[in-house]
Amino acid sequence: MTEGPGELLIVDNDFGGDPDGLVSLAHILLRRGPEASVLVTTSPLDPGLAETAGADPAATASHGLHLAEHLVELMGLNDVRVIPGAEATGTTTGQLNPAARAIAGESAGFERTTVLCGGPLTNVAAALRLDPSLAGRATLVWVGGTLVDAGRGEYNSQTDPAAAAEVQASGMPLVRIPCEEYTRMSVSVDAVKNDLAAASAVGSWLAERLLDVPPFVQLGATLILGDSVLVPFVPAFDALAPGVAAGTVVHHHVNPARLWGDLIQGLAGRAG
Repeated sequence: MTEGPGELLIVDNDFGGDPDGLVSLAHILLRRGPEASVLVTTSPLDPGLAETAGADPAATASHGLHLAEHLVELMGLNDVRVIPGAEATGTTTGQLNPAARAIAGESAGFERTTVLCGGPLTNVAAALRLDPSLAGRATLVWVGGTLVDAGRGEYNSQTDPAAAAEVQASGMPLVRIPCEEYTRMSVSVDAVKNDLAAASAVGSWLAERLLDVPPFVQLGATLILGDSVLVPFVPAFDALAPGVAAGTVVHHHVNPARLWGDLIQGLAGRAG
């Protein structure tokens, strides 16, 4: 995953759900290389979870679009586009959405593509159906599955198991980050309230999102920022890169404290 001319970075996530995806996106955008072309795409939530949280289950990708666009605007970036994805999971023709078309179409113009996915693989599977050759020019880093099984016991894999199976069968090179790894990404609520909120205007907005929990969630002493495990896989991010190859299931490769410190430093430096 070495950055160079002709590299496209795609960040695909269910930004309308757990706000850890927005924290991860901010960190990725802080750490992308100056020559990196970035495309952000939004995926759907599990309908049951959306209803429990009081969200419209038919518009979670659209809600994620609004949040991701607002973050990009707060960061003052005018070269990052956010494209809406499917509003429902599965592998029917209904998933051939703008995000899938953008993933398939734009990657064709680059020598290499890296896809960082922190949600269900709905959009990636749809892009592969549009252009199967995507599997030969893209590397996928996916937060999904358990340590021993890519297809069970974890939200991202279970939300769209058909898409997950389709992507894995495509032969696309995959680095998989299971729940045993991403649940290690814990941070104290005090650090969110103090360090993140004080780092910059962007940090303050992210802290508000993290602390605004739905009624069925009891805010404890710590939060899990699971999607931040994607950050070390930003092309040319040598400082935190765990040095794993495609086909790897990542476990004990990511340093949570180091990632958190890098995020705070990056937000504060950008504010200055």
